[in-house]
Amino acid sequence: MVTATKAVAFPHLTPTTAIAWLKAVGLLRLSGARGYWDDCFYLLDISAEDLVKNILNNYQPKPFLSPWNNGSLVNKNEFQRVLASQSERYRLMREGYAELQNAMQSLDTVGQSAAQKKLTLMADLPKRVGNHHWLEWINAVGLMTNTQTGSRFLCNDLLGTGGNIGTTEFCTAYFQVCTQLWDLDTGEPSPETAAFIRASVLGESQSKTLLPQALLGHTYPVADYFDDLAPAGTSPADYLDNGGRSSQLANPVDLILYLEGATTFTGKAIPLNEVAEGGQEYTIAAYPLLLEVNSGSADTSDRTGRAYEVWLPLWEQPMDWEDFQDIVTTDLAFRLKNQVVDTIDMLDVITQANDYCGGLSRFARFGLWTRKGQGKYLIYVGLATPGKTDFAAELRKWRLQARPSEKQPQAQYNLLTAIQKTLYRLQQGNAEVTTAIRLLGQLEVLHGRIKTKVPPVPQLSEKWVEAVYQEYPMAEVELAAALASTAPTHVDSGHSYPFRRLLSSARYGNNDTWFWSDEHHHKLKTFSLEALCVSLLHLWNELWERDKYHPAHGWTYRASPSAIATFIAGRTNDQLILELALGFALCKIPSKLAPFSHTQPLPEPYKYAASLQWCRNTSLSAQTVNALLAGSTVPLSRQLAAMQKLVVLPSAIAVGKRCALALVFPCQPFHQLGEAHA
Repeated sequence: MVTATKAVAFPHLTPTTAIAWLKAVGLLRLSGARGYWDDCFYLLDISAEDLVKNILNNYQPKPFLSPWNNGSLVNKNEFQRVLASQSERYRLMREGYAELQNAMQSLDTVGQSAAQKKLTLMADLPKRVGNHHWLEWINAVGLMTNTQTGSRFLCNDLLGTGGNIGTTEFCTAYFQVCTQLWDLDTGEPSPETAAFIRASVLGESQSKTLLPQALLGHTYPVADYFDDLAPAGTSPADYLDNGGRSSQLANPVDLILYLEGATTFTGKAIPLNEVAEGGQEYTIAAYPLLLEVNSGSADTSDRTGRAYEVWLPLWEQPMDWEDFQDIVTTDLAFRLKNQVVDTIDMLDVITQANDYCGGLSRFARFGLWTRKGQGKYLIYVGLATPGKTDFAAELRKWRLQARPSEKQPQAQYNLLTAIQKTLYRLQQGNAEVTTAIRLLGQLEVLHGRIKTKVPPVPQLSEKWVEAVYQEYPMAEVELAAALASTAPTHVDSGHSYPFRRLLSSARYGNNDTWFWSDEHHHKLKTFSLEALCVSLLHLWNELWERDKYHPAHGWTYRASPSAIATFIAGRTNDQLILELALGFALCKIPSKLAPFSHTQPLPEPYKYAASLQWCRNTSLSAQTVNALLAGSTVPLSRQLAAMQKLVVLPSAIAVGKRCALALVFPCQPFHQLGEAHA
């Protein structure tokens, strides 16, 4: 983190609105200074006053122009006014427009539709115009690709559908605000220009610096449709409340900085490896992380439609505008090389590849939210920090096979959707591992009851269990891990029945893949923790009596006495234990998790019953377990007496059922009992 004392903070430029991020990049460009992101944007080695004076006195409008748009300046009288102007301030705009006019005279677009005109001009004009500033604009607006069905224009959603959004034609609006701020003939600033710049750049509250003009389009929805898009609790004091009609209040300098920031990016696309629907699909890696959102994988997606997000990079090490542009170019080349199309691709590649741009560690996510008749608005979704908790990378292949589909039963669709969303947030760096584990366990149980084409979840690593305990260091997590680690093992052959094998029909094949088996016969009841524990105890007894499989010969993690005492006392969330155990069944269980604790007393009947259960050379009879479930210790005392262990126990115990249920948790035996199996 940068701690330079000369850093100038811009508290109003936070990465929660697209316009603030674009303005920050515009300021980085116009200032010539170095900048970085923390909680807001910062510039180094420049004073706020010098920045305002530099823009006021030295800014030169650029020849931004999209000649295919109906509202383009090329179709207006103002175009000729620019060509006739003599001021030095408008020299760049004048020279670019003149070259563009000459190039267009040799192109015939008469009778073409707006879409056809766009394709013609986008294909031919860049070959005829050499003006650097106009080419910068045209490359930022969009790019042309060739498909089997003809040419196709891919737009940069940061600049709408080709330099316009709705009724806002950005280049025309840009010309209008520039001439409002600086006289076209003399180049001198108007009396109000300094106030506009201070309000926009420094975030100062200046009167009459918000104009009722359609300037910012989709980048700042709050200035356009405050009533249904503004964050809850935000004051509408600076905006008009017109009952849902557009207020369109904006600072004209915001538009200038927005376009200066947006023209940082140049687009490019290469074909994907597959062809779909008769036309060549492309990797649209054109601009700052424009990524397709797989159906059901993020907050901005729906069941049937194709949704997109724009990820705006937040860099923490100071760099100037040219350095940032280089990183963006490197990022583009990286995404093209790795065929990155969607958000899952991006997260997976970022967190695993060593050659990704190291300067980009956080991203501000914006969903493209469609308002009927008004185009796509950039709606803030949240911050993403890929790689911080990259557990979901283990499920990359499975996730591609487990996408929600309209053909699935509703319960399965709902679970898969929730899982995709949760894993997506997990890969962003958000703490969602506990939710993910619980959902994955529920899916395993559901797939045990229905026929499905979705493959089983592969075995997950120990870090899932460790991460859950790190989030919630509590007895429930410890007990769930202990339960999920059980695996009754044959005393001679060493063959075992892991908890997952008893729970579902998921099996691991010889070709390193998981599949659903038709030979699953062990059905555990999972509608409650009590039902699971009782059915598991009975199954263990059956496996021992019939085939000599013993639970004490196969387990990974032992619960501590304090966690077990908490359970017996009824102070645990049993539903949480159940859901975590079902999820942990999919994981490799670590041998060490929670610190050993024996600070709480345990009932003596439990300690003797647990010793019989978890000593390798003894076992509990079914009669003893059933009696303990009913609150009786008489069969337990008889079993101990048969082993020459005379113990005086109360004949009845109020917490007998909880003691019996607790026998499913592996533990260190409290007494050494017997020399042979009872």
